[in-house]
Amino acid sequence: MREQNHSTPSALKHNGRLTNSVVPSLRRKRPNAQKHGVFAEPLILPGEDPREFEALHSALIEEWTPSGPSEQSRVFGIADAEWRKLRSRRSVQGKAIGNSLRPDHPAFDEARGLIAFAYFLCHGPETAFAEWASRLLRADKIRHLDQKFPRQNFESVEEWAIAVAEEVKSVLLPATPGFAALGTDTLDPVTDALRAETIKMRSFITTIHVRNFLDDDLDQQERLDARIARLTRELIEIKTQKQVLRRTSAADQTK
Repeated sequence: MREQNHSTPSALKHNGRLTNSVVPSLRRKRPNAQKHGVFAEPLILPGEDPREFEALHSALIEEWTPSGPSEQSRVFGIADAEWRKLRSRRSVQGKAIGNSLRPDHPAFDEARGLIAFAYFLCHGPETAFAEWASRLLRADKIRHLDQKFPRQNFESVEEWAIAVAEEVKSVLLPATPGFAALGTDTLDPVTDALRAETIKMRSFITTIHVRNFLDDDLDQQERLDARIARLTRELIEIKTQKQVLRRTSAADQTK
């Protein structure tokens, strides 16, 4: 009878010790995403949270309970494709938000720009106007504030910043078309209808100017969905083949 060798394979050793990637997996009693991801590394871009991918991968492992490298590889591939779908959707959203914060862009959201400018003004009055006004405000709003609130007319930067912020809050912001903070209970039916149409029109403008991004995202989603479908089929086929082999082996042993 052949004696079993319980020693650790040399490929898993480095200088006589187990490699770092193997030791944690040996200590865990239950399979997890880190152990099952030993054959591939997810592409995590700067600003992305690797814990989100870990949670996605773990959920798919729990759903499919992969056994062996072939199944683990397919489950990881599905997780990677789902992660890329999420990234593509966030990219489109980020581009739309970016356009909405550009005063020179047709999809510029003036209310959002005014709110952001007021925030920076309150938190850094010494530099906010010079640094953020041209980035967040249209030229006519900058001229309005410059002419109405000359810096030399105020004894301190704080007083000037308070006056400018109050103008933004009480005058410029409420006059912005479609300003979302206006309560519908204070508007007459005609004004409320005009406000609703303005908001709808801004949505159309935003959609028009990110249409190429949306089309690219749709193409990306369809390609990734096809990849997920292929990997899922392969995973099911592998699991089915293993079941057939186990049944065949069991039947042979009973003969």
